[in-house]
Amino acid sequence: MLKAPRYLLYSVALLSSALCHAALPLASAGRPVAEIICPADAGPVLTYAAKELQEHVALISGATLPILSAPGPAAGRIVLAVQPDGFDADRQQIGDSDGFAVRQQGSTVTVLGNQPKGVLTGVYKLLFRNSDIIWARPNTEFGTIFTPNADLTLTNTDFIDVPVYILRGWQMIGPGLESDVWQFRQGSNWSSRTMFDRPETSHFGCIREFGGGHNLTGLYIRGDKYFADHPEFFPFFKGARQDPRQIRMRTQLCFTNADMTRAFIGELDRRVAASPNYSTYRIMIEDVWQCCECPECSKPITLPDGSSVAPTDEDFRSTQFFLWLNQIARHFQENYPGKRLLTFGYFFTETPPRVTVEPNISISFCPINKNSKRTIDHPDNAVYYRRFLSWMKNTTELTWREYFGLCGPFPRPMDAIAIADWRLVNSHGVRRTYSEMYSDAVGPRMDGVASWNVNAPYFWVMANANWNPQLDVMALRDEFFRRVYGPAANDVKTFYAIIEKAFLAAPGKSRWNDRAQTNWKHVVIAGGLVEPCREALVRAAQYPLLPNQQRMLSALRGQFETMIAEILAMRVFATKVTTPPTFDPGFSTEPWKSAKVADAFVMTREDKPHANRTELRVLYDDQRLYFGVRCFHPDPANMLYRRDFAEGNRFPQGEGFEVFLQGDWGELKSPFVQMVIDPAGNRFAGARAGKSWQAESRIIADGWSAMFSLTWDEAHLAPPQPGAILRGAFIRQFMVAEQEGHAPPVCAALFGSTRHRPEGFCDIVLE
Repeated sequence: MLKAPRYLLYSVALLSSALCHAALPLASAGRPVAEIICPADAGPVLTYAAKELQEHVALISGATLPILSAPGPAAGRIVLAVQPDGFDADRQQIGDSDGFAVRQQGSTVTVLGNQPKGVLTGVYKLLFRNSDIIWARPNTEFGTIFTPNADLTLTNTDFIDVPVYILRGWQMIGPGLESDVWQFRQGSNWSSRTMFDRPETSHFGCIREFGGGHNLTGLYIRGDKYFADHPEFFPFFKGARQDPRQIRMRTQLCFTNADMTRAFIGELDRRVAASPNYSTYRIMIEDVWQCCECPECSKPITLPDGSSVAPTDEDFRSTQFFLWLNQIARHFQENYPGKRLLTFGYFFTETPPRVTVEPNISISFCPINKNSKRTIDHPDNAVYYRRFLSWMKNTTELTWREYFGLCGPFPRPMDAIAIADWRLVNSHGVRRTYSEMYSDAVGPRMDGVASWNVNAPYFWVMANANWNPQLDVMALRDEFFRRVYGPAANDVKTFYAIIEKAFLAAPGKSRWNDRAQTNWKHVVIAGGLVEPCREALVRAAQYPLLPNQQRMLSALRGQFETMIAEILAMRVFATKVTTPPTFDPGFSTEPWKSAKVADAFVMTREDKPHANRTELRVLYDDQRLYFGVRCFHPDPANMLYRRDFAEGNRFPQGEGFEVFLQGDWGELKSPFVQMVIDPAGNRFAGARAGKSWQAESRIIADGWSAMFSLTWDEAHLAPPQPGAILRGAFIRQFMVAEQEGHAPPVCAALFGSTRHRPEGFCDIVLE
């Protein structure tokens, strides 16, 4: 007999909720008329579920239901139960998942699951289906929205729901447990903050995993313990063994060193002995590409079948790593059967190895560089889809690990992509997924509040849909807009639809670290969409709304206006001169003195000002453009830069300054000139830069300065006209890249402009 597809079973479960039962009042005129039954030996999760139910009923109705361990005198009751008798069919359907069922028998409603976590999730779904409450965002002041109802009554009390993904959740980036509480109310059973075995978070009932994130040299083979006596445990590159304590993102290990492997197994054994209550232990590569280049790690790998993997092969480093990890996995299986290891499929291990991984190894697959505008099976993502499919031929234990929630303050419709990807990878057998997301708080990497102001609908949809990716994205969005914005829902939907359509149609790719300002500028401002968006929000504000609905709308409108104003202010103004300027390192003489200063240099990846001030001034005449740069530094004598680079065309290591200037280069892929100089006077000619552009630099008492100039012809630009707008990017370098000739991962960019990507350049207005 053909089985109904899972999404159909889910739909039937929803329809079954319409079956008639006698309504069960919880409150009457704000007074309790029902009780909550929670066993005396319930444990922390069920106890928390009872309190959450009690508090939310009181929030909505004003009535505080008593929590009892046995039935009391109330006319109705809600029983919270783990594996109760009499519900065999439900328990069998739920299986070993954290699914739940809600059943009514007379005046008793039972919320049940085979795990306490299932009961907790069932409580939230009971509240959601029997009121208009929505936990729209983690904000504790206005993120929860509902219509007060002093006569709250349960009418939807017959349903079951079993998750498709047995692990689902969000790695919240930024402070605040509130964001994790929010995701648990949507149905998550995993978070990075609660995966540790700690009493203070045990009541959430989440899946626990030992080890955290990148941890090879941060947790197991640490530099403070091993480097002095065993530098050979650590990678050899740049002519020396690397101490992870001296490297910004630490280092990998020398994976061919047998003594290191034995030491690693010993470290793992000690941690299992100290923390035996986990089923999963994480062994995660560090967040760097560089691998050991010692002779043993650099030679071809001979596989058991006699074939060879060359150092130049795409899967060389992955094969090397998994040959090492397989040794640990075999030890782990022998000594801890039933437990598993989790490791990243990321950076050099994103490509599957040419060996089969041990069955007790689970892969956390991270397609970090995929085009987030498109699904994983779109041609734009062919490389990552191929790697995923190859991994699925190697293992059945794969976690889909993504970056869907790392959106700056621009409404990026990641929900549609996420749901489609979850649906696809689940069809290949994937049943675990988690993603990074900014918490609803101001953090070191991002103002998460600003992101949530505009992305709350998409975040909410994703947090609900990873339970079952067969859910319809548009139906989920409609549910959000209806509950959050009430009569204003259609106008708010119009606002989002305008931006979504333009964003998806805009050229170029979208990555996890898109700069929000760039999207606002090119999608909304350049597309002439500011007024249509503004008008939609103005219309929405005319409706009578609940107080928290009003605050949600105000946050959205305020963020929209803030971003538009911010983008319009992100301009460099070039002053016209009649006489070519000379290089004045202090820029205290004319015409530099009168030039407008641009100084909003922000750190890439962190979106916050660089610690040392940088100033840019731009002049022009009929023949040339002139760029004056002043880079402040508290200790010029000890600035980080290569003093031996004074002669030669070499990309700076440490302090340096880059100018990108877009011109008319036809169909060329990089339609810009790139000019670079460092404090030593070393000039680097990048893309399209010939030899005739000029630049000089000088170290001064409070830092260093430089001046660039080039002709309009060299820039492939038309003769200047006042009012014309050019485009460019201005970058201050201050770090040493791990590989000479490459740019380091973090720099200070004017207005957050992007290197080598014209869509992220800023405007230069000729005055």
